[in-house]
Amino acid sequence: MPSAENGFSAFLYRYRGYILGAFAIALVLFPPSRFPDELRVDGCVGGILLAVLFYVASALLRVRARQFIGEHTRGKVHAADTLVTVGPYARLRHPLYVSNTGFACGVVFFHLGMSLWVIPFIILVILFEVTLARIEDRFLENKFQDAWREWASKIPSFLPRLKAPSGPCRNDSSAFSGDSCAIPPQRTFWRAFFADASTWLWLLFCNLLFVLLKVTVFYV
Repeated sequence: MPSAENGFSAFLYRYRGYILGAFAIALVLFPPSRFPDELRVDGCVGGILLAVLFYVASALLRVRARQFIGEHTRGKVHAADTLVTVGPYARLRHPLYVSNTGFACGVVFFHLGMSLWVIPFIILVILFEVTLARIEDRFLENKFQDAWREWASKIPSFLPRLKAPSGPCRNDSSAFSGDSCAIPPQRTFWRAFFADASTWLWLLFCNLLFVLLKVTVFYV
């Protein structure tokens, strides 16, 4: 019999996209920051500049991670053929969840600007992504056991190591691998970029929606 905790974890993972969508809907209910009437940096422009920084950094991290893992999937259940420990994964365990958090923070800043309302939204997003990362840790540990434990003992979850630890030149589930052997990525930058087209379309849609909301509220 699956435990209540396992059932809850499976629910969060299966419906993670819908939960983030609910966050976005809740965000729409809050008043947007207004574009300045003159060419100056105010709370709205400051929020947009922060959003751009979050978007660029998160996109680069996401594409780099996609270069080293298998095909993109929006699967409803966990699956992993191998334990990837090279590339970004030689410095942090959850680059995709970090990038998701960065994108969400960017969307919040883009809509609300430098408002105190950003704080509760960012806290909720971080808690949600950390919970998903913990769920993935448990799944990978159960599947890869000692190989995962060795990797996890050296690699932090969210704050990347400046220097990747040395290790055997492998990228499989039997041994921890550092990136000192310079294993090449599975895909080129652009193949990895276009493999995540749904993410870029979602980001574009959210930003266009919030621009339209600002225009409707303040200028129509």
